[in-house]
Amino acid sequence: MLNRLFHLRLAVVAHDLFMVWLAWILGFLVRYSFLPESRDIELWSFDIACLLGIQAVVSYVFNMYRGLWRFASVPDLMNLMKSAVVGAVLIAGFYFFWNRLDGIPRSVLVLYPVFLVLLWGGPRITYRIWKDRHFKISAIDKPRVLLIGAGNLADLFIRNAASNGSCHVMAIIDDTAKLKGAQLRGVKIRQDLNQINQLVKDMSLDLVVIAKSQPSSTLIRHVVDQIAGSECQIRITPDPDDFDAQLVNVSELQPITVEDLLGRDKVELDWQPVANFVKNKSVLVTGGGGSIGSELCRQLARFGVSQLTIVDHAEYNLYAIDKELSGNDTVVKSLLGNVTNKAHLYHVFKQVKPDVVFHAAAYKHVPLLESHASEAFLNNVVGTQHVADCCDEFGVDKMVLISTDKAVNPYSVMGATKRLAEKYCQFKNQRCATDYVVVRFGNVLGSAGSVVPLFEQQIAEGGPVTVTHKDMERYFMTIPEACQLILQGIVLGQSDCILVLDMGQPIKIKSLAERMIALAGKTGRVDIQYTGLRQGEKLNEELHYDVEQLAHTAIEKIHVARYQNKQADGLAQAIGQAQKHALAFEQDALKQALKAMVPEFKSSAELAIVKEHT
Repeated sequence: MLNRLFHLRLAVVAHDLFMVWLAWILGFLVRYSFLPESRDIELWSFDIACLLGIQAVVSYVFNMYRGLWRFASVPDLMNLMKSAVVGAVLIAGFYFFWNRLDGIPRSVLVLYPVFLVLLWGGPRITYRIWKDRHFKISAIDKPRVLLIGAGNLADLFIRNAASNGSCHVMAIIDDTAKLKGAQLRGVKIRQDLNQINQLVKDMSLDLVVIAKSQPSSTLIRHVVDQIAGSECQIRITPDPDDFDAQLVNVSELQPITVEDLLGRDKVELDWQPVANFVKNKSVLVTGGGGSIGSELCRQLARFGVSQLTIVDHAEYNLYAIDKELSGNDTVVKSLLGNVTNKAHLYHVFKQVKPDVVFHAAAYKHVPLLESHASEAFLNNVVGTQHVADCCDEFGVDKMVLISTDKAVNPYSVMGATKRLAEKYCQFKNQRCATDYVVVRFGNVLGSAGSVVPLFEQQIAEGGPVTVTHKDMERYFMTIPEACQLILQGIVLGQSDCILVLDMGQPIKIKSLAERMIALAGKTGRVDIQYTGLRQGEKLNEELHYDVEQLAHTAIEKIHVARYQNKQADGLAQAIGQAQKHALAFEQDALKQALKAMVPEFKSSAELAIVKEHT
């Protein structure tokens, strides 16, 4: 393919250079045709060789050999004209300094670019017309496009669309004040982004293309909301470098992802302190096969840790992350085990001697754990206790507990167990040399059992999309960003506090469902069904308690929540007593014990009573 393209380009260069020679000779022929006796015309000379060299360089500068003849268009003809005129000026200047234009009539210098444009453009346009008729290309078959943005990307898009005939740009919207009333390559620029919905209807648009580099999630959400209710698709132009290097067909444009829809402004992070902290250290990650744990392992593997130990009780998840990291330079030790087994956990710590521990192992499915309180307590609380105690006994420098917004004023068993895990780490922090760091954040996109994969599956199956309540809101963050901030948090040097990741503004789940349906082009064909709040669910989540003093840190998206209350000495004994209830499957007694240790915990039974009286 590349060899064929090279030969085609070579043929175009040869054609164009021949036309340069012919235009020059025709200029002389026309000039001397008005004289009764014309002078002899040289068909080759040093002057003509210089002419070809100068014009070849100018043509290359004007990118005349990038375009394909089949897609020749007005912008290409403009390039031809510019190349011919600039070439004529430079040639005239060269001959003036070379021989004071001796033997070169001024009229030839005027006729030359005219003939050259005709000789260059004629074959290109003729070939384009023949190809269009041959393949029966019709403007009716082209997608009708609205561009959002009137900058360089929009200019490139329109030029490429005209060249490859892949679509027809009907209108442009850009809210920049200075562009009011302007046009871009003949297309009128409008300013009101709220016109999108009306333009889609009036112009029967097939596609809305956001022609902006790194568009904000606010803009993307606005555009998606505007096209909701229509079958119009939405796309984003590719990276400007790739876009400029080739003719891009509309089918190659990037689709909007949920990450784009809920995306956040990128923050540049300083990774050197993190790299310095973990370099040549032994790092252990519990729950390393899960969504957060596996991403932590990926990021840690690139920082030069001496050994990365991954512990997980899910056999396949452990196998998958071990296989993924097996080609890495880092020594990876994958161990099948459960944090609730203290003897095995003790053996692991004794074997690998970790310097830093990330505790990501936890049960997290809120409604499911309401009927499995024993398992939730044993895994989330007792498992954390075992890990924290091992860190103390084996002199670990730092332990990081991955917590959740559901631990704040919990309505669920899951939230209460995670809050108790936080409290136990705070308890250990007051008494041990190990630095216990708690990192609290909300939902992560694409994690196992989360709402986004569920919605995608339901939309693909034709619906309905199930939303528990029209007013439910949740915080969202991508898994890589959450893990990046977790790693940044270990070098902040904060103590006696909980690190709270900045989750931005909460998103209504109903709006998320509507936008995902719109992105799939299935508005009106996929319904939303409200199923009611499930056990343990809240309408709104919180990231910190009112009594926790929230403060900024040196990293923009990490805050600290400072706590005032010291954990009582009897906490470990209380957890031990609750563990007995859990092992005996005494669910009611276990929930009462949870309530005693986490007074703010409101169980499902209590919430039902409150609802009856309101």
